[in-house]
Amino acid sequence: MSTEDRVLVDIAVRATPDAVWAALRDPDQIHRWFGWDDDGLAAEIQQIFVDEPTEDPAARTLVWPDGDRIALEPISELSTRLVISRKDGTTDGDMVGAYDAVDEGWITFAHQLQFALERHPGAERRTVSALGVDLGSEDHALLKDLGLRPLGDAPVGSAYAVERADGSRFTGEIAFQTDLQIGLTVAEEEHALLVVARTPPSAAPPHGVAMFVLNTYGLDDARIAQVEQRWTAWWAPTTVEDDLTP
Repeated sequence: MSTEDRVLVDIAVRATPDAVWAALRDPDQIHRWFGWDDDGLAAEIQQIFVDEPTEDPAARTLVWPDGDRIALEPISELSTRLVISRKDGTTDGDMVGAYDAVDEGWITFAHQLQFALERHPGAERRTVSALGVDLGSEDHALLKDLGLRPLGDAPVGSAYAVERADGSRFTGEIAFQTDLQIGLTVAEEEHALLVVARTPPSAAPPHGVAMFVLNTYGLDDARIAQVEQRWTAWWAPTTVEDDLTP
């Protein structure tokens, strides 16, 4: 089986190479983009970004024992290329068929890092999240019912508007999109980032499940409580698993 590097993420971040490198090495900054709020997040950051990888600060690379690799390259003084690669043929207990949970995690976190540095540099993050939300049968498809399915045909950068069942709306632009994920900026929550990621039925029968992570910045306790109530009411009816460690 081939073990050649497989490029998973290749994006340009509008931030200096030093700023992106610091966001990958300082645990306090990693908390602004990695995973989502959870009691075990600090320990996970310590393990994944401090204990496990081998770093080369001069080359700005991180390499993990399993071959996962992050590399930074300067594009300009204010822009950085971020590349995440994995060994082709790598398998683990989270991989089912064509679905690989580690792949999907890196994709989510890379775009959350990009968003944090470009839209909210230096701001602290708080998240509202739900995992294991049943995608439903074709007759009651969750993403269709939530008004998200039509966005799958829209290009990155497009404006969107979604109306909830209670008549409220949220708007913004499509920040990124892959086969299984979409990232939406949310103007109504001080320009938050909503990530919606699907696990297909082959890996989560019978219907597949969705993950929702709303990344907010600069909100106080009172505002975050309102945000949590508003968003959990939107996706709550079929949630089977909440607030798990990433």
